[in-house]
Amino acid sequence: MDYTSHQARVCWDPQRIQLSDILQAIASVGYKAHPFDPTQREKLIEEQKRKGFTRLLFSGLLGMEVMARATAGYWMGGVDAQGNLALWEILGRWTDFILVSIMLVYSGSEFYVSAWRDLKNRHLGMDLPIVIGLTTAYIGSVAATVQQAHDVYYDSIAMFIFFMLAARYYEFKGRLLAATSLDRLLKVIPKTSQRLTSKGQKNDLETVLITELALGDHVLINPGETVPVDGCLVEGNSSFDESLLTGEMMPVTYSSGANLVSGSCNIEQPVVMEVTRTYMESTLTDIHALLERGLESKTHYSLMAEIVAKWFVLAILIIASLTAIYWLVNDPEMALPITVSVLIVTCPCALALATPVALALSSGLFAKMGVLPIKMSMIEGLSQSDTVVFDKTGTLTEGQPTLTKTLVYNDSEFNEAQLQQIASSLEWLSEHPIAHAFKNGNEPAFLVDELKNHPGSGIAGEIDGQPWQIGKLSFCTDESSLKPPLKDLIHQARQETGIVIGLSRNQQLQGVFILHDPLRAGGQSMIEALKAQGVRNIAILSGDHPDSVSKVAKKLGITEYYGHMQPQDKLAWIQQQQAQGHHIVMVGDGINDAPTLAAADVSISFTSATDLAQINSDFIIMGKPINVIPKLRTLSQKTRRIIIQNLSWAAAYNFLAVPFAVMGWIPPWGAAIGMSLSSFIVISNSLRLRNSEL
Repeated sequence: MDYTSHQARVCWDPQRIQLSDILQAIASVGYKAHPFDPTQREKLIEEQKRKGFTRLLFSGLLGMEVMARATAGYWMGGVDAQGNLALWEILGRWTDFILVSIMLVYSGSEFYVSAWRDLKNRHLGMDLPIVIGLTTAYIGSVAATVQQAHDVYYDSIAMFIFFMLAARYYEFKGRLLAATSLDRLLKVIPKTSQRLTSKGQKNDLETVLITELALGDHVLINPGETVPVDGCLVEGNSSFDESLLTGEMMPVTYSSGANLVSGSCNIEQPVVMEVTRTYMESTLTDIHALLERGLESKTHYSLMAEIVAKWFVLAILIIASLTAIYWLVNDPEMALPITVSVLIVTCPCALALATPVALALSSGLFAKMGVLPIKMSMIEGLSQSDTVVFDKTGTLTEGQPTLTKTLVYNDSEFNEAQLQQIASSLEWLSEHPIAHAFKNGNEPAFLVDELKNHPGSGIAGEIDGQPWQIGKLSFCTDESSLKPPLKDLIHQARQETGIVIGLSRNQQLQGVFILHDPLRAGGQSMIEALKAQGVRNIAILSGDHPDSVSKVAKKLGITEYYGHMQPQDKLAWIQQQQAQGHHIVMVGDGINDAPTLAAADVSISFTSATDLAQINSDFIIMGKPINVIPKLRTLSQKTRRIIIQNLSWAAAYNFLAVPFAVMGWIPPWGAAIGMSLSSFIVISNSLRLRNSEL
């Protein structure tokens, strides 16, 4: 359940309950539910905005009439020497009675509906003190009007309704902006698509809803149109704008056989795509679901605010009751206005809004910069981090190594082509970035039995009954036994940041592969930005040879780096740093990084990372540039700071306002302004995130 965007995700078994039954159950507790549709939701929101603004305008117009007479009464009204009111004031009170009654029935009805719904569900909602305060002030004012007795509070009721509706309308717009930042991903998807009725015939088209597209359908995508679902390009070539997904502004050119993702925009010429994932399984739908689940992960401050707000209303009702009893005993004439002030001045709304609006806006900004916040609760750890740790291959490098040289060992009976075929067969099922350098798209040439992955070292398996190993040289053979010129070539490759992979049979070296994996764009600027932010420790933990790690570290300006590290070594290093009080951010992408990603205070990986790495990650970078990490940290710090400011303001306001109201220092109209102003301040402060320069 996301209260900011007013969305709920429900899973059910159609064999046991139908969707109509679920909607009816929701309606029975006072809510109207609709199956989620971004366009339909936008229409409902516009209707809700119109109704909210109409109520606000109506209360403002009637409220001005009430306030005009109240002002005159303050200056010239009151009882005369005989204890009677002037005729104009008596008529004015009855006129105000009519106007305020209309305001309560129309403009203030949502407060009563909400309070009644909460009571039916045995819940003390935030509108309950408001309703009690309004009703008490109204009954007291009606009694005073009939009896021509003490002061009336029609002006306070009118002011409170107006200011509260204004605050609610502003709150609604704030929630809407937060929800829109999340929904913008789905709004770009077209409702319909042009499906080819005869494959290969572009003229035979039919327009269908994208929800009707099935696997294997061929879809025509014209220039300027958005890719509706994930698919494979089968005809034509064109450039695609993927900035919505990755944040990268430069278009990417794809040709036949390339994979297209939903949400990317065709730029140059018509292409035909074969559907490989339906709408509910498409990339954009998955991203939106991940964003929603990320918001379900609550920060420490959110949980604290929820616990306080849960008992806040009950505490206020008790305080108001005790206040009424005290003043009835000591000064009965002051009991009514002071009790009303206590009920109205408190602002549980500010406390409830302190975190969700800021978190929803922040989540949308993360997505806009090309980052999926899987766990929004981790913004606390990220904002307080002082140590950032990187894996090398696939993290600081692009993770797309290419085979540049194959060296056949002197005693080997195999040639280069055969060694590459054996390597491809061993690496065929691996998800590691290095494995892709050996896959040529064809089926493996050899059948591999007893295949076993050794994280951080390599892969072993049997081919024709012979044990083979591929991976680090130390995993394949005794590296110290190597002799020139092979040893010199290996050393030179490592000095040039090359990756050296060995291939052995029965622990007897058969060949060596030299791979090159370029550094990710923006790596050096990222390190400089992290240092400028005050990150004290930046390190590389890699399983590669220390020579290769050293070269990369020096290029990026990193002074602390370690090579030949097994997964358990990385984990031990992380735990040692945490024991010393450091807050660790781990950035990795491979299976061997999973333990350290899970152990770190905050973990970051990439969409190109292995599934195991992504499962253990708190944030996932959707594009290639790694220099988004400092921006991610900056936004986390801003979000945390704003949440703390909101909570501090809400706590301070209630801590000061309630005692002042109990002592009679705040009149009902002042309480109305104070409560509304408190909500205004919290929403406005959260909306400052929209102007964040990232």
